[in-house]
Formats: sequence, C-alpha cells, structure tokens
Amino acid sequence: MKQPKVSIIVPVYNVEKYLDRCMQSLLGQTLKELEIILVDDGSPDNSPALCDNYESASDNLHWPIIKVIHKINEGLGFARNSGLEIATGEYIAFLDSDDFVDVNMYEQLYLKAKAKDIDVVYCNCNIYKDKKHIYPRKDVEEEVVFRGREAVDDFLLDMIAPLPEYHHDVRYMMSVWHAIYRHSIFMEHRVQFVSEREFVSEDIIFDIDFLSHVRSVCYLPDCLHYYVVNPYSLSHTYDDAKYHKMVNLSRIIKERLAKIYSEEKYYLHYLRSVFFLLRNTVMRMVLAGETDQKIKRILEEKLYQELLSNYPYQRMDLKHRIVFFLLKYKCILLLKMLFKSGKFSYISKFHIIISCKSIVYIVMCFYQETN
Repeated sequence: MKQPKVSIIVPVYNVEKYLDRCMQSLLGQTLKELEIILVDDGSPDNSPALCDNYESASDNLHWPIIKVIHKINEGLGFARNSGLEIATGEYIAFLDSDDFVDVNMYEQLYLKAKAKDIDVVYCNCNIYKDKKHIYPRKDVEEEVVFRGREAVDDFLLDMIAPLPEYHHDVRYMMSVWHAIYRHSIFMEHRVQFVSEREFVSEDIIFDIDFLSHVRSVCYLPDCLHYYVVNPYSLSHTYDDAKYHKMVNLSRIIKERLAKIYSEEKYYLHYLRSVFFLLRNTVMRMVLAGETDQKIKRILEEKLYQELLSNYPYQRMDLKHRIVFFLLKYKCILLLKMLFKSGKFSYISKFHIIISCKSIVYIVMCFYQETN
C-alpha cells in the first residue's frame, strides 16, 4: 500500500457523544489516502470500544487506514506523542475528538502543501456552538505564504502575540488542529508535545519548537475546521492552580524564545502575551468575586511589574491603553466596573459612576502618560 498522504492523530477521552460526528467528517474526506490514528487515552466511557469498532470496520476499506492505540491516561499532549510514534503519513494533522472538519479540508491543505512545497499549511476555522450558531473566525482574508526563516520567524512571533499597534491580542491562532505539518521535520528534529497538565497550553510550546525548524508556512482563508465550544467551559473562571500553570507557561515561552532570537526581536511579542494573561486573569478574578487585596497582590508580582514598567502601551489603540493604564495604577474599582459590564472587548459601554474629582484625576494622569 502507498504511503498515506496525511496521518490524522485524534486523541480520545470521554467523548462517546461526539466521536461519531468527528469520525464521519474524517471518513467522508475527499482526500482518500488518509491514516487515522485514534489514541484512547484511558477513557472511562464507551469511547475505547467505539475506537475498536472503527478499526474493525476499516479492515474492508482500502482507504482510509484506521489504527487504534490504547494507553493509560496522561493527557492530550502525550496522547498526540503516542500517535506520532506510529504515524506514517507524508504530513501530520491533529484533530480533537469533539471537533470536526469540512469534508475537503485535508485535500485542500495537502494540495496546497504539494503545489507550493510548504512545510505547514493552516486554514481558518468556524466557532461552532450549535447548528444554528456557527461563526467564522478569519485570521487571514486571503491566502498568505511566509517563505524563508525571517518571514516564518515573524509569523511565529505574531502567533505568540502581536506588536503593540495591532488591534487584537491574537493575530494567528496557535492551535494545532487547523493545520498539516511535514512529517520529516518531526523525524529530523524529534519535536514532541509537552504535557498540558504542567503548562496549560501545550500547543504554543509545540508551535515554537516546530516552527523554529521550518522554512515555509501557508495560511488559507477558507474556514474548514469546526471548533466546538463547550457550554460548560471554565474559560471565564479563576482557579489558583490553573493560574500558576499559566505563569509557568509564560516562563517557558520566554526561555524558548531567548534561545532562538535576540531580546530585541522577541521581547515586545512576549510582553504582549503577558498583558493578555494579566488582563484575563484580573477579569476572571473580578467575575469570581476575589478580594481587592488578592487582585492587587497579583498586579504586584514580578512578572507583571516587568510588563507594566517596560511595555510601550502608548503605541496600543485606545481601548488597550485604557485597560493597561487601569492595571498599571491598580484602579481596582474601575476594572471591576469594566469587566462586570459583560463587555470583554472592553470600552464600548465603559460607563463609570464615580465622583467627578476622581474622573478628572484619572483623565489628567492618563493624558500625561500617553502624550
């Protein structure tokens, strides 16, 4: 049998309700020469049996090839590593088992990779809440190719966080599930995933490790992946243990970048990622009802003092400058009013009911800082 064109690694854990939707989107792909690797990560539900059923049913098929790995539970990152150990495709893809993809996603990505000799090809995605609520998320409006180390470096740094002038905190999604990756780079450089149990997000560390070895990236405007939003997500809650893992992630990102780039090249990107962490942390703390004293202690941590002292926030757009200013001067009351308004994209309803003297003082300070 010929080498598969794409190996798709699908970690499986407690997803019996969603696995068939995911698998049907893979079995119906217009690119037939696929290898699907289901990694049962010690799932406690009926998912392991479902995986075995898919593998047995594939015995009568020429394509796709379906392989199953059963392993003890170690988390998403290590499950992907287990799939990498047996993958044989020319390119590698990763798909979360509660998500699904357009039927021609992998054909589009693969054909583009071959036509332009590309190491990594990304596509845009859809945010899927239910069948009636599907929202396209477009990081690019047209096809973009980054070729050569300098261009790929700029892409990677913008994926970590953009420069101050950019109007959003995220320019390119760091997630691995909307791309295909040249397999030979994994083999040559032994790139693997770390555990998300230690660093919260294993994807961004993978991005740094992998993209630092590639010479070409393509980003397609088509929304071909469906990211399914978990209605019970804890993304807007605060948890001390998760927070410390986020801080640990910032540390490892800086260490990784410092080994590759000069400080002049990576530092503002890194600090913008710290700003994103700080703003979201304070927002979650406010919504969780944490005390003013606890929020102030967070703001006084060394990580954030480096940000608040060194970042050129005057170069940011107005909404970001205002939030940065409130964080810098520990304006807890105003931060609470802002985040409790429900407008996480901030300022459009930034109604402040406070004494006139305080408003005048804040406006004067802000004017002096930004002029």
